[in-house]
This record gives sequence, structure tokens and C-alpha cells, in this order.
Amino acid sequence: MSFHKSFKPKNLYISPFKYLYFMKYFKTALILSLTLIIACTSKDEKSGETDQHYVIARDFTPEAMMKRVPELADYASLIEGSLSKKPPVLSLNEAELTDANQRKAQELALMNKDFLRDVYHKDSGEPLRNEIMSIRPAEASELPDGINCPEGSCYRVFLYHYYSNSASIAFVDVSSDKVLTVKRQIDVKAELNKRLHDLAIEIALHSDEVLDALQIKAEDLDEVREELQISMVETKCERSKHLCTGPAFYYKKSNRMVWSIVDLTDWKLIGLVWQKNESKDFKLTENELQNEYFMSHFCEIDSDTSFGNWKLKFRIMGSDGMEVLDVKYKDKMVIKSTKIVDWHVSYLNKKEVGYSDAIGCPMFSAAAVVAFKGPEVEKINGANGSGYALVQDFRSPIWPAMCNYRYQNRLEFYDDGSFRIMGVNHGQGCNDSAVYKPIFRIDLDLGDGPELFSQWDGKSWKQWETEQWTDQNEGRFSPEGYWFRMTNEQGSGYYIVPDRGQYGKAGRGDAAFAYVSKFKKDVDEGTTDLPTIGDCCRYDYQQGPEQYIQPAEKLSREKLILWYVPRMYNDKRPGKEYCWSKMVADKGKLSVKTWPGSVGPMFVPIKK
Repeated sequence: MSFHKSFKPKNLYISPFKYLYFMKYFKTALILSLTLIIACTSKDEKSGETDQHYVIARDFTPEAMMKRVPELADYASLIEGSLSKKPPVLSLNEAELTDANQRKAQELALMNKDFLRDVYHKDSGEPLRNEIMSIRPAEASELPDGINCPEGSCYRVFLYHYYSNSASIAFVDVSSDKVLTVKRQIDVKAELNKRLHDLAIEIALHSDEVLDALQIKAEDLDEVREELQISMVETKCERSKHLCTGPAFYYKKSNRMVWSIVDLTDWKLIGLVWQKNESKDFKLTENELQNEYFMSHFCEIDSDTSFGNWKLKFRIMGSDGMEVLDVKYKDKMVIKSTKIVDWHVSYLNKKEVGYSDAIGCPMFSAAAVVAFKGPEVEKINGANGSGYALVQDFRSPIWPAMCNYRYQNRLEFYDDGSFRIMGVNHGQGCNDSAVYKPIFRIDLDLGDGPELFSQWDGKSWKQWETEQWTDQNEGRFSPEGYWFRMTNEQGSGYYIVPDRGQYGKAGRGDAAFAYVSKFKKDVDEGTTDLPTIGDCCRYDYQQGPEQYIQPAEKLSREKLILWYVPRMYNDKRPGKEYCWSKMVADKGKLSVKTWPGSVGPMFVPIKK
């Protein structure tokens, strides 16, 4: 039996080993969908309210934000200094403590081993980022059973651990100089001390997106501060597991209300929602913000982009990842459509156990590994030449935790007219014996008329007369490294080059199965969103595309579809990591280190 995480209507198998994972994802998806349906609101301007507009903030480095907010630079120095202290805790200072009992409670807590249990990395012993958030008299209802102390002498000390997004809470009897007990909280909603409260507001107000939404110019901010109504709204960062808070602003002159999310772990704005007219009864979370923004801007919506001599469209499918279509080079059509319809994952040490991962839209789709940011364009200049890459990220909800995944569609377009269609895997999966098999569907556009497909046989090009498949591990390659050639009747087209390890650490070879089927107008074989195809856990050519070439039909006078299924193997050996990720400490907070694996064919124009 094999377990498929995607909820596509076909080929859904559940092994006893994976039943709990199935319930986890089903429950999460159900709760998320219901929450977002409730959260999505559209107001009528005639009734005095307006639509809510979702905005994702552009990436902003801590260093850039420090230049805008001097108080943040001062705070960063305090954090850096705390990491060299013993214990490594940023405590409340004298100005933040209002009475002697608070000072005493903090001193006693910071001498307690149980309270300090999580301030160092449990494996490496390196100091982590920790901060006292509040010290106050404990309420009777908060005291654990069996804990008693004289009235007014019991204090509650709240310590937040940035690395683990958790808290240690000490209950201290200042009259007897004792820590009575320590409680832990996981995935905690931390209480903010005043310095973080104030920093969150400053980070938001010094972010261009907030000022634009409020219709305030940066140079006018100081003048209009007193006219802003400012409050703090409850929020959380479910995906990043960071300390987040929600500064909300209303500016009467523009009649704009803004709810923002500020990440106090990475010191940046996540995004915001704005609307006309004041309102204070709206709650926003990182998950809702990113999903709503993505659905309204990219899901099943054609977007145009261009770079250099290239023009193309892209859209995010419900379960087929990012489809790139109508690609032109120097205004000549090159690709009609290309996408990755599935990621098959199997485990060498667990027979017939694995996943079929659908990637796609975050809401109302069959995807288990979802997109939450739009595609990005990268400038590239490397061994293959110069050009641009279009990249779309997909992640499991709690990646990089075990049995969670991060995939990317990556398409590289070069200045010389060549291009590479790629799948990237960041791991880490369920163990270190995983085999990843992305299912590429590639529909080139070589002009009017039929298309011809040929394979190098060791001496010359041999044309395929019927639908069939082949294995790269048994293939032969031309002196230039070409495996296939695809042309029109005039001889224009592309050589197809598989990865054979020529890209260094970026790829260890495709080891691909390749299939060619004829395009059928009257049958949908991947033109639209496909259900899960094939079996996730087979190691032979039966990965799904073989169904489109059975029984084999003749390829004469036909338009052709190339299916390409690489095999990539993860590796966690120190110094040789591949398709792997792990969590590490970076300046005392959690960071993710990845060793991505890349696969996919290069298409080189045939020069006549």
C-alpha cells in the first residue's frame, strides 16, 4: 500500500503506517479552509464599508530596516550582547521594572536551572536568543495545582525562546526567595514587553507598504504621527513559527484602516490588509494573509512577464504547480505549455511506501504542498551562459519538519535562445532513503505542421515512428551530450540535453524516463489540471505517462508531448548533502539550511 498526500480524486491509497499523517493533513486542510472562508469578507462601499485589500511586503533585510529605524539597531546590539552573557537572556532593565519584587523575581528565575533549560541548543550547546517578556504578580487562577504562596508575593516571569517559538514561565515566591515551579508553552502567543511593542509599530510605520496603504509620504510621517490611531491586534505566524504581532493604524485624512503583521524574529513587515473606513474587529494571521494574496493574484490567473528577449505567461494550477505557457523568444513561439504535474516520492528501505505530492494553489485545490508567494525572477550568469530564471516555491505547512517537503518549479531562459525546464527539491522528507520523481509535461511549439522526435543511437539520429518510452540509464549521447532532437519538418527545433552531472553540486544527473505521446485534441491528457497519475512507489517506467502511450500509436503527422520523469536520491552524509535540509541556529534564532537537488532537461536551439 502507498499513501498519497494529495487529495486528487484518483489513486488515493493509505497505508497503516501513514494513516496518522493523512488525518493530520486532512484536519489541517479542513480547518484552514473553513477559517479562510469565514475570514474572506467583501464589503459594500454604499453601506459605508469597502473591500479589504491584501498586500505582501517585499523582502527587506534587517540591516536595511535598521537604517530606517535607529531604535532597532540599538535593540539588535542588546540581542547580540545577550548571546555572550551567562545565561544568554535579554532581561528587563531597571527602567522596565517598576518595583523591587519584579527585580527580585527576575533574579531568582535567572538562577533557576529548570527555568533556563532551553536557553542553549540541546545538541551543540551554543547560546540561543531568549528574552524576558513580562514580570507581574501571578493570578490565583494561573497557579498550578498544589502551589500556594502568601498573597502578593507570588510573581510570574515569562521567558520567550526565539529558537523554538516556546516559553518558560516561572512562578516565584519573592517572600521566601524560591522558584516554586516552571511551566512550558509550545507554539506560544508571547506577551510583548514595551520595547518590542514600540519596535513593532516603528517597523510597520517605516515600511513602504504601510505608508502607501495609509496614503502617507515617508517625509511626512513625523508630522502626522499624532493624527494616527494606533492599536495592537492579536495575530500569529503559523508558517514561519516566529514571534509576530499586529500593529493596526487608522488615518482619518485618507479614511484608511490598516492591519499589519510584523515579524519580531526577523524584524520585518510580513504584509497587511487595508480598507476604507475605520474598523477594529478584524484579525489577520500570516497564513490567511499569504493565502488570500496568492489566490487573488496568481491562482488560475494568467500573468504576463518578460525579460531580455523572452516573453511568457504563467499561472498557478490547482494541483499541477506552475504552468508556463505561450513562451516566445524574439517574438517567436517556443513553448506552448510546460508544468510538473506530480512529485512521486518513494523510500528505498520501505517497500511500497511513499507519497504522490500535488503542488499548487493554497486554497480550494488538491495540492498538499502549496504556494504562498508569487513567482520570482532571478538574473543568472553561470556556466550555461547569462539569462533569467523564473522560480515558484511550494512548501508543506510545517516544512522543514520531518515528512514535509519543499519543491520549486524553475525555468531558466538564456540569452542565446536555449532554456532549461527544472524541478528543485529542498528535502528533507521522511528519511534519507527517498527517491524523488517529478513528472514533467512539456509541449513545445515548433510552428505549424507535424513535429518529429529522434534519439541518438550512438552513430546517428533515429526517428521515433511510434509512441514509446526510454531510460536515460540505457541511453547513448552525441559528442555534444545530446540525447534527443525534436524538430518541425523544416528542421528547426531543439536538441535535448539531460543532466548527467555536468552542473556540479546543483545536480547529480536526471536518470530520467522519457516518453513521447501524440497530442490528442479530443482527449485531455494533461492540458488541464491532472489527477494524480501513476504509482508513487514504483521504480520502473510505470510512473503515469505510460498510460498515454498504450496502445502505442504512430507519430507521423502529429503534434507531440514529451513526458520527462527524472529520479533524484536524497543524501544527508556530512559534506555530501543533497535534497536535504536541517534546522540550525543562526545568531540565536532558528534558521533552515538546505542542500537543494535539481533535475531537468536543457533545450538547445538547432542552428541550421
